[in-house]
Amino acid sequence: MKERRMIILRDLARRLPEWDASVKLALALAVVLLIFLLALGFGGPQEIQLPARIGAFGLLATLQILFIWANRRDISPYHQAQSHFVAGDYQAARSTLEGIPESSRVSVDALVLLGNCYRHLSLFEQSGAALGRALQIKPRHHLALFSRGKLSLVLGDYANAADMIQKALAAGAPDIVRFELGQAYFYSGDYKEATHQLKSVLADKPDDPPLTLLSRFYLYGMGESEMPGEAMTRAGIDHWREEANKYESTPYGESISRVVSELGNLLVDRSQ
Repeated sequence: MKERRMIILRDLARRLPEWDASVKLALALAVVLLIFLLALGFGGPQEIQLPARIGAFGLLATLQILFIWANRRDISPYHQAQSHFVAGDYQAARSTLEGIPESSRVSVDALVLLGNCYRHLSLFEQSGAALGRALQIKPRHHLALFSRGKLSLVLGDYANAADMIQKALAAGAPDIVRFELGQAYFYSGDYKEATHQLKSVLADKPDDPPLTLLSRFYLYGMGESEMPGEAMTRAGIDHWREEANKYESTPYGESISRVVSELGNLLVDRSQ
């Protein structure tokens, strides 16, 4: 979930400078006009508020068309694979990505996405190889660094996981990756640093129920938070059941399976 959003937002930021100059100008003018119409619609004279709001709504439709036109090149194999990945179809994404030449201009992004597909498919050796090639090409590619750290986390190499995720943060990764960093410290027994990282994540009030649930549960286990509530547990536990099943043959999967069992017991206790 979080990983998919990171990929989408990072890709949008990377492609924005490549848009046609005319499209960027039209987008800038549309945004300025939208702000003006919204200001009139909510703070202007009473008689023009409704027409201004209607105009703002129409302008939003125009902005959607601009985005579609600006991204009209997104029929490439890489972007097809990205769509499959976001939809959770990792096998389809893998099949598409394996056909992309490494010499293409999106080779690093494609290798990172392929490495993440392999990890989701439990092909850990292939995942490490793809991410390693990506980092050889671009050592400070923050998504590649984070993805390598996540792979190390799954495989139980918590020291390397923490190191790679720290490097990802230094290279510009969003603060939300501190959740995985907190997990790496938690499972390596560095509870002080785990507490710091997980509290930092929660301070940003992430809109991610599974992440919030596990952060609270880890902090509860370290005596730094109250027990997660029933609503929070029900909202996030299914995701972690899926993660435990996906990585059942790994140290991380075994740890998450125990967490899910404990959270399930909490739900049972509350229902009695």
